[in-house]
Amino acid sequence: MAGKRDKILVWDVPVRLFHWLLVILMGVSYFSGRAGGDWMQLHFWSGYGILTLLFFRIGWGFVGSTTARFSTFLKGPVAAFTHVAHLFRKEGPRDVGHNPIGGAMVVVLILAVLAQAVAGLFTSDTDTGMVNGPLALKVADKWVDRATAFHAYWINVLLILAAVHVAAVAIYLVWKRQNLIGAMVTGRKRADQAVEPGAPAPKLRFASSRLAMSLLLASAALVYFIVRAGG
Repeated sequence: MAGKRDKILVWDVPVRLFHWLLVILMGVSYFSGRAGGDWMQLHFWSGYGILTLLFFRIGWGFVGSTTARFSTFLKGPVAAFTHVAHLFRKEGPRDVGHNPIGGAMVVVLILAVLAQAVAGLFTSDTDTGMVNGPLALKVADKWVDRATAFHAYWINVLLILAAVHVAAVAIYLVWKRQNLIGAMVTGRKRADQAVEPGAPAPKLRFASSRLAMSLLLASAALVYFIVRAGG
């Protein structure tokens, strides 16, 4: 039986590393992009790193651990509305992994960052033409212009989404007394915040580190070949 003081492992190492590495690389991309000039090389490399992480996380969402799988935390609109109702109460809801709203937000963030990273592959410095994405010379100028404009605009959308995400984490910490940040660091969550009092701890399946490493290498190889295609 899971007691109130017990903690259970809910997040595997790959999910936690993905989360924090993505945060770091997005910060690097943002500030290096604003700095421009010689910093653009770092901007491109951080973008390739982000793209690798995203490919990995999408794959991990199908073959990874129980709480990492999309099929586990994408629960539909009914579950989402039920969860919203719980937000106005001090107690609950109890979720082993992502709650229905958080799960939807994960997918939105992945797709939003993916759109930004892919657009970056086709961008060009419209003022000097000296800084081009690796695939900018492979498409017509009109598509380069559109990708460049989108890339410059979409960062504002990402900043809004990031702010919403941080605000939600803060609300859970203050209102629900659930430390989501701590759980994403240690991988463990208080049992009474994951399952009903007195209920047994859930049986979660954790995928192997070998599978995670293989998927990461495959993701990195895919990004490498995409970049090389601009050759």
